[in-house]
Amino acid sequence: MKILESHIKNKSFSNIYLIYGEEIYLKNIYEKRLIDSIVDESLKMMNFDIFEGKNINIQGVIDACNTLPFMNEHRLVILKNTSLIYDAKKDDIATLEKYINDLPKTTILIFIEEKIDKKLKIFKTISKIGSVHQMDIQSEESLVKWIINVCNKNNKAISSKEAIYMIRNIGSNMEILLNEINKLISFTNEKTITIKDIDSICTKSVESKIFDLINSIANKNVERALAMYKNLIFNKTSPFMVLNLIYRQFKIILQTKHLQEKGHSISAIASSLSLRDFMIKEAISQGKNFSKETVLNALKECQEIDNNIKTGKIQDELAIELLIIKYAT
Repeated sequence: MKILESHIKNKSFSNIYLIYGEEIYLKNIYEKRLIDSIVDESLKMMNFDIFEGKNINIQGVIDACNTLPFMNEHRLVILKNTSLIYDAKKDDIATLEKYINDLPKTTILIFIEEKIDKKLKIFKTISKIGSVHQMDIQSEESLVKWIINVCNKNNKAISSKEAIYMIRNIGSNMEILLNEINKLISFTNEKTITIKDIDSICTKSVESKIFDLINSIANKNVERALAMYKNLIFNKTSPFMVLNLIYRQFKIILQTKHLQEKGHSISAIASSLSLRDFMIKEAISQGKNFSKETVLNALKECQEIDNNIKTGKIQDELAIELLIIKYAT
């Protein structure tokens, strides 16, 4: 992102950009900053086109790119969530790949995508002649700095400890985190944000609530586990989602146990499972309360419940409640 920052700051732009990854917030931020830097606000209608979705007209894109800018140094064309660098029609991909080699110097073409296929020729061409930037979920360290910075700019203080607590209970999606930060800024009276503030004002992610539910099951606290489950249902969480996330957490516990037995470190396990270190530490802690056989049985039972619900043999809410009671007792 430093290169992109430099391009925007110095107004020294590449002819083609590819911005991709899972972090929607960052993609939106850089999309807006590039638009504002490249095209004068009063001349946008004459110098800016955006094509969005999988069914765009490639000839329309080429015609827009070939149009000369009006009273502006550049013409800007954005292709957003088009799948042209992933799984679009082969003819469309081939046509565009051939065209971008002859893209007019007065046009800046920006691809903004979630998924890409690096094996495609068009990706290799863009990498060679353009500027490629990946924007995936940020590291915990980066998010902590960002949360502290956002709070400071709004005259609120938050420590690293509280920022980490936010990430682990709300998730790593920056857009969702920003909404929760704004709620804290608006509704906390004191200058310093505390864990108590976060618990009372912020909305925990469903994944975080399921983790707490598994903790209650592991600690054999059946009353708390059932109360948490009923709260999830009350808040319109799908029983299927609850079941799937219970299954996912038990699977992480089993995988962690297996890799630990092989002598893998926490970081190595996290890397292998594409999870954060703290999630592995928590899975290890939960796993101490379950034998491998119990976890395997729980996984098998989750699959059976899923099948029984789908075939109408059992009511979904009741089935999951019985599952919780069985493993929390």
